[in-house]
Amino acid sequence: MPTCAIYARVSDESQLKGESIEHQISFCQEIARRRSIETGEPWIVADALTYVDEGITGTSLVKRAEVQRLVRDARERKFDVVMFKGISRFARDTVDALVMLRTLLACGVRVVSIEENFDSQRDNAEFVFTIHSALAQAESEKTAVRVRMGAMQKAREGKWNGPAPDGYILNPETKRLEIDPTYAPVIREIFSLYVNGYGVRKVSSILNENGQRTKRGYLWTQRAIARILTNPVYVGDVAYGRRERKLVMPSEEDLLARRKMTIWTKNTEQVIVCRDAHPPIVDRETFDKAAVLMAKRRTNPGRSGDLQLLSKGLLKCRCGSSMVVHYNTRGTRYYRCASQAERGRGFCNQPFIRADDVEALILDRVRADVADVLQFKLEDIMYEPTSQIEEEIRGVRNQLDKALRASQLLFERFADGQISEEQFEPMNKNFRERVSQLRASEQDLQKVRDRMSAQDDFTELLKDTMRNLLHAKTSDVHVTRQLLERLIQTVLVTGQGLEITYKFKQF
Repeated sequence: MPTCAIYARVSDESQLKGESIEHQISFCQEIARRRSIETGEPWIVADALTYVDEGITGTSLVKRAEVQRLVRDARERKFDVVMFKGISRFARDTVDALVMLRTLLACGVRVVSIEENFDSQRDNAEFVFTIHSALAQAESEKTAVRVRMGAMQKAREGKWNGPAPDGYILNPETKRLEIDPTYAPVIREIFSLYVNGYGVRKVSSILNENGQRTKRGYLWTQRAIARILTNPVYVGDVAYGRRERKLVMPSEEDLLARRKMTIWTKNTEQVIVCRDAHPPIVDRETFDKAAVLMAKRRTNPGRSGDLQLLSKGLLKCRCGSSMVVHYNTRGTRYYRCASQAERGRGFCNQPFIRADDVEALILDRVRADVADVLQFKLEDIMYEPTSQIEEEIRGVRNQLDKALRASQLLFERFADGQISEEQFEPMNKNFRERVSQLRASEQDLQKVRDRMSAQDDFTELLKDTMRNLLHAKTSDVHVTRQLLERLIQTVLVTGQGLEITYKFKQF
């Protein structure tokens, strides 16, 4: 008597208004009823085992809360069979679909897809399922192309795609934007404040303090202000294709991660622009002036992509937001409240914290607390000046970093057309050879160090690891970060100092 779960999904608002979800569920219920008659064994379908994701695209499983609940219940053996109308309703990415199939099968769950007549108990599961999911992904990609082509044609005609931006309303008949008399004055005020010397943070603070909100009722943020100031819709133009989705290079912590991010399109020829498609809210002179000011005020964002010891939710502000890294004009690192960066000091007035100071303090605290738990003498794991071999390794790494930065700068100059290919090739070859030599030297030095520091005593090895990693002058930032993530739940910034919550039990 198998217990049956049902998964159903719709991917946009238009489907939500119909009976798509109800149709999928009733269809699966009917199949379960027929299977009961055919096998003479009742298939039990419980309402609590119906999983519905509404209004979420089919290309990502990570964002679907019901899929995560489905997996949790499968691990707890709450059902024996999971059914869905078609693989395209379950996953349109072949890799995601195969991972989910393997996960469910590992939990002892039978997988049934009705449209494809797939049954993991009967078919050559992975092979057949992969073929069907690949076809579903291909159909999803074809649909995306058709939608994009339709949107491009609408943009050429001056029609608007998607919801109307703040300051406009969308005419449902003409599909063109019309000025919203309620919110257009706010847009004019934003441009007026900015061109008269106020920055985006100050503009957002002024609007929020005056009780003004976005059309959707949210507080104004720096990002929202910046997007308005750079959006040509406010001078009457329709621009389509200014941004695109690209795969993000995976981090060293998760080489198999497949994340996408939205970036500005570098090829401006791909952008569709229809000028004077609707009434403007601001004149072009004001818009151009704001663009010039924004270009002047844009500062170097710092070492983008560098790993930080306490970022990504490890260090929390007293308001509950994460602390993120910020660089001043001299390149000094600070941690600041992420919500403050978005909403201004009116939301959170937490002062900036110098990154080097707080990282050194946290590492000292952690080292002392871990030593107490392991009953080590604190002086046994205090940081000691590195040996000559460590100094040599650090020197090689510094040279390697400089060579890599110079190589990257050379490539950027070549990509921007500042140097020719004839100039680029020999210079790039020299950099490649230099990098190769330095990496070989680093590996040789590491082998020597490993031979010198080989230890049979686990306790001494543990002390040595803590001595080298739980310190501001850590020999490997990536490993230190991973170690902190395993030891620390959160570090909370309070009015009295820092509160560390550990994942291990303190005595």
